Amino acid sequence: METLDKKQLELIAELVAERLKEQFQGAPVGRWLTMPQALEYAKLKTEKTMRMWIKKGYIYGFKRSGHWIIDRQSIDDWYSSDKL
Repeated sequence: METLDKKQLELIAELVAERLKEQFQGAPVGRWLTMPQALEYAKLKTEKTMRMWIKKGYIYGFKRSGHWIIDRQSIDDWYSSDKL
């Protein structure tokens, strides 16, 4: 079995990092999502459904400075519940 030198390992690490960056570019990373991020995360097409879920208390979201902030964990909880 051939061992890799430091330069080869660094090149592999750079390639892996670039692939991951491409794959997850724009993906939500934190707990709080903007409305467009939440729609993409929840696989919804319109804000109307998301706002309805917030109004009914299925997921947690609020407006800050005129923009929706939505809790990603509450989307996960809603999808994993039996209420759908």
